[in-house]
Amino acid sequence: MALTSTAPSRAARPPLATLLGVSTMTIMASATITPALPGMERHFAGEPNVELMVRLVLTLPGLAIMVSAPLLARLGTRVGRVRVLLGALLLYLVAGGSGLLVDSLSALLVGRALLGVGIAGIMTTSTALLADHHPAGEHGRVLGLQGAAMGFGGVVALLLGGVLAAASWRGPFAVYLLALPFLLLVWRRVSEPPAPPPFEAGLARRRWSARLLGLYGLVFLGVLVFYTVPTQAPFWLARIGDAGPAVTGVLIAEVNLVATLVGLGFGRLRNRLGFATLAAVMFGAYAVGLAVVGTAPGLWAAAIGMAVVGVGIGLQNPTMNGWTVASVDPAARTKALGGTTAALFLGQFASPLVAQPLITGAGFAPMFLTAAALAALAATLPALVRRLR
Repeated sequence: MALTSTAPSRAARPPLATLLGVSTMTIMASATITPALPGMERHFAGEPNVELMVRLVLTLPGLAIMVSAPLLARLGTRVGRVRVLLGALLLYLVAGGSGLLVDSLSALLVGRALLGVGIAGIMTTSTALLADHHPAGEHGRVLGLQGAAMGFGGVVALLLGGVLAAASWRGPFAVYLLALPFLLLVWRRVSEPPAPPPFEAGLARRRWSARLLGLYGLVFLGVLVFYTVPTQAPFWLARIGDAGPAVTGVLIAEVNLVATLVGLGFGRLRNRLGFATLAAVMFGAYAVGLAVVGTAPGLWAAAIGMAVVGVGIGLQNPTMNGWTVASVDPAARTKALGGTTAALFLGQFASPLVAQPLITGAGFAPMFLTAAALAALAATLPALVRRLR
């Protein structure tokens, strides 16, 4: 009998709390060092293409995740999700903390790539374990709590990162050492879910469909547009309001705080709205928020736009992860979520590569407005697909 249908709530609480804590590590991976980007750019000013290279320090993990997430998802099915999660946390700890020691952009990028492999393992296994340890009727609540935990982790990471970056651009890399206690907690408290029956595994292999590929496309578009905020906002805020690392950290932490509040209420939203509607609202929030940021005359207006973007971020993970989980057989969850994770971080990697030519050619404001227009177009896709079906 499956653990997801019989585990009492008291037994589920320790794994739930631990897995929610582990989920905060994924958002910390990028958010932590965002306030340090300008200082990092100044430190490595003599290296070629430093503007693009510094932004890749933030987003290179996305490329590593894109490649490794599907492989680690398969590995988790074979050797156990908890084992993969433990190894991923260890790699996260070592590779993330390497920024405290290395003194070249190339070495920093190698550490970031290895960090991406660790994040891939954390993302694919932690979300699948949350779904496995709870019945389907609780998935909306649990995944909403996961989104809230990730948003809260982003708030903590950005506030700490902003304070530490004000002292040194290396300071925020110390936040990655917080993975150590979660590594110990997973080892002590998280159990491996039972394997699905053989007939379910065979059925799951036949359930892959165009819907799943469409979900991956929506995940990619969502991250492509909203990731202009952490990668480009520090430079835009410095231009329109002379914001330093600490102020930048507070303003971007605001985005994650809003996302946390949305995640806490996601269970109730899911009970009233379907996944397609939630996705449309998500992209609508991105469109409005990015348009306000791109036309902001100062920090207060930019802060309002970033708060609206936070609504979209708060909806994205629970909506897209929940839609993915609901679209496949339980035996295929890890594999399907591996694809979702790959699409998400591919969007992170692609975002600065798409945005930088627009910034070079037209400036920051037109770049944000272009991202807003793309989000507005994406908001119509779920309803269009549903009507065509």
